[in-house]
Amino acid sequence: MKILSEAIGFYQKKEYPKALELFKKAAGIYGDSLVEVNIALCQRNIAGGYPSKQEVEPRAKSSTSTELDPATKFMLASMGELDLTEMEKQECLKKYQTLTSRKSEDAETKTVNPIPADWPKDLVLAKLPDSTNDFLWGSARKKDQEIVPVDNTAGLSIVVPTFNRTNILDITLACLVNQETKYAFEVIVADDGSKEDITEVVRRYESLLDIKYVRQKDYGYQLCAVRNLGLRTGKYDFVAILDCDMAPNIKWVESYMSLLVDNDDVALIGPRKYVDTSHLSAEDIRGNKSLIERLPEVRTNNSVAGKTQADISVDWRLEHFRATEDLRLCDTPFRFFSGGNVAFARKWLERAGWFDEEFTHWGGEDNEFGYRLYREGCFFRAVWGGMAYHQEPPGKENETDRAEGKKITINIVKEKVPYFYRKPAPLKSSSIHKRPLVSIYIPAYNCADHIVQCVDSALNQTIVDLEVCICNDGSTDNTLEILEKNYGSNPRVRYVTKKNGGIGAASNSAVKMARGYYIGQLDSDDYLEPDAVEICLKEFLADRRLACVYTTNRNVKPDGTLIAKGYNWPVFSREKLTTAMIAHHFRMFTARAWNLTSGFDQEITNAVDYDMYLKLSEVGPFKHVNKISYNRVLHGENTSIRKIGLQKSNHFRVLNDYLSRQGVLDYKINPLNHEDETCRKYKFER
Repeated sequence: MKILSEAIGFYQKKEYPKALELFKKAAGIYGDSLVEVNIALCQRNIAGGYPSKQEVEPRAKSSTSTELDPATKFMLASMGELDLTEMEKQECLKKYQTLTSRKSEDAETKTVNPIPADWPKDLVLAKLPDSTNDFLWGSARKKDQEIVPVDNTAGLSIVVPTFNRTNILDITLACLVNQETKYAFEVIVADDGSKEDITEVVRRYESLLDIKYVRQKDYGYQLCAVRNLGLRTGKYDFVAILDCDMAPNIKWVESYMSLLVDNDDVALIGPRKYVDTSHLSAEDIRGNKSLIERLPEVRTNNSVAGKTQADISVDWRLEHFRATEDLRLCDTPFRFFSGGNVAFARKWLERAGWFDEEFTHWGGEDNEFGYRLYREGCFFRAVWGGMAYHQEPPGKENETDRAEGKKITINIVKEKVPYFYRKPAPLKSSSIHKRPLVSIYIPAYNCADHIVQCVDSALNQTIVDLEVCICNDGSTDNTLEILEKNYGSNPRVRYVTKKNGGIGAASNSAVKMARGYYIGQLDSDDYLEPDAVEICLKEFLADRRLACVYTTNRNVKPDGTLIAKGYNWPVFSREKLTTAMIAHHFRMFTARAWNLTSGFDQEITNAVDYDMYLKLSEVGPFKHVNKISYNRVLHGENTSIRKIGLQKSNHFRVLNDYLSRQGVLDYKINPLNHEDETCRKYKFER
């Protein structure tokens, strides 16, 4: 019998000194990370408890009643949703400050080589994107992973929202008649309750365009609702939105469609120029296809959506388009998504949702919708061939008061777009948001004894702009009852319960619940240090390219007594991660990065986290912080002792799947010893 098998055998027979000796020898052979917990458990049992005298500060006892955590109580009171006296609010603050006063200690480090000594010199991992919106990287990755046939039968549904302004609409429709393209397209005029007769204009084009007309009653400014009405009416898999005052150039449809059929994961954004068409008729435009493009640019009074340069108005986005290679190098591309001239695949409406009809004043709805596309994994690209000409005569403005509308809608954007528009704030100036900045997800199964301490540690963070998302994976104990009792009325805690499906399925369910942009992982029997989220969030805010930030951990008993500090590899590298799981708890990743992966593997029962963080490492850079921010509670046997053979097979399976996804076909990572099911030593083989 091999050394680790013998160690496990002695442990199961409760011969702990013999087991400890063999586990320590195994550490020298297989690596510390594999057996660190086994060694700690042996030491605990030998000592009849926990051998180390070192302890962390005692933790406050978790509440077992329906009492809200102090941060939630304070914010609800500040929002007028909970009746507290000023003295009671101050008591909440004081209690919160006590609960969050402890700081994560530094982890021990050592000098290491980020590249393993046995790494083949000709093994090169796939290139990471140059930014979170590197659409060229995204297109290449998509083609590597699936066959994308060119679809010459694809078509474009063009939604043209309008409110009155029949003459301007007439010219825009004339420009659509002039399109030079091999692709089919339809036009849906979506009327937001106009008093003018829009149908008269539409009828003129029934023989010239594939055109439809839909209308809703005038309920005031309802741009999002009328866009959704038009989008629901469309028949094609690709959609575009073109405001009625945006006259497209003759290659507009062709420019968009040639890119969309090549990659339906990119939302396209067209620039604009400001022109005066008040002296022209639709017949003038139809009779001269290039006329719209030869009109001189003008200066308008639109100071909100335009930028004055010399004596003309210019699209404020153009400078940024050029500086970022048409948004390829931009980490906040949704800020430049102006819905008056865009195109994307219809599938994104199902993934990200439709336009938010809460926006009933000018502005903001495009950024909010674009953010949801971005969060779900859509890329953005500025397309110069998508140029449209904004018909806004000099000295005049649209019917909508843009500046006044923006004062209202910017607050909705801040509420619903946590990424970029919202920064962490102290409790005194914080409130509970519809979409928090951070979500902590917890897959839970039969954890009644630990779940309250776990959830409370997530709520009692120095960052309060967060929620806790729990998936009860068919627990057979009273886990669900405890959740209902302790958190049923807490607006920062959300939970679902489902039939038991394993850690992968529970993790996917919990992450899909998350509304935050930054998502942290917490196991149901563990707990966080109060500054765990703050430590990771600081790194994300300093570098928007990051896909994942992680700290390190300690092993403790349930009351906080230290067993041993966790394994800590001090420097992240993709090469080292390829040979060992060095992404320690606590781990946070972005929702966008997760949505660019296939999620947690629901077919394997262990190595699930390793597989997930390998996937995340393929879509963006990682950052490791050498702080001990996570407490792993040991209270029984773990999977390092149980199912060791299955662990090994899954370990090498996920590694080779990882190489395959990156197009590494010349190498496999195989066990050094196939016969010993406990040995995870590896070798690279061609």
